[in-house]
Amino acid sequence: MSSKIPQSYSFTLKADSGRFREIVSEIGISVPFVESGSVQKDDKRILHTSALWDTGATNSVVTKSTAQNLSLKPISKSWSYHAGGKSLVNVYLVNIYLPNNIVIPNVRVSECDDSAGNFGVIIGMDIITHGDFSITNVNNETTFSFRIPSLKTIDYEVEQKTLAKKVNVKVGRNDPCPCKSGKKFKHCHGKK
Repeated sequence: MSSKIPQSYSFTLKADSGRFREIVSEIGISVPFVESGSVQKDDKRILHTSALWDTGATNSVVTKSTAQNLSLKPISKSWSYHAGGKSLVNVYLVNIYLPNNIVIPNVRVSECDDSAGNFGVIIGMDIITHGDFSITNVNNETTFSFRIPSLKTIDYEVEQKTLAKKVNVKVGRNDPCPCKSGKKFKHCHGKK
């Protein structure tokens, strides 16, 4: 009996140097359309723009200029709560194309002003919570990775405890921790 690996799609962004101040990726956005086969990167129906990944945004958002460039037609209106208060905004239905051929069809997005930032789309928790979202900062260099659908729980506390159990070597409490954190064992994996 062979075990089948679940079908998932993922992509990773790495900082050129240092840490990300914000997570921005290149994406595509279009009006919803029925796909015949795979969508080509140069498909004229898809607008390519930058997207800010925002865990503070409940839903995904498009800027007014992005909506105008795509000639989006509102499907409804909704109240948007933001730092400036609240406003009644247009709601649209779109397809979103993340890096590495991740297509999310029929996403309800609300509209925001273009002054929100240097991007055309905000990816909110409505999309983020469909996958696994991880940020690491090893050696002060940020790596952001996203996979959809979610395949397993990422739990750094459990990972730390598992690593501590794997340390079978006798380590003195004042010795450096074998995990190479730079801390003494008693202040790292040797905590009681």
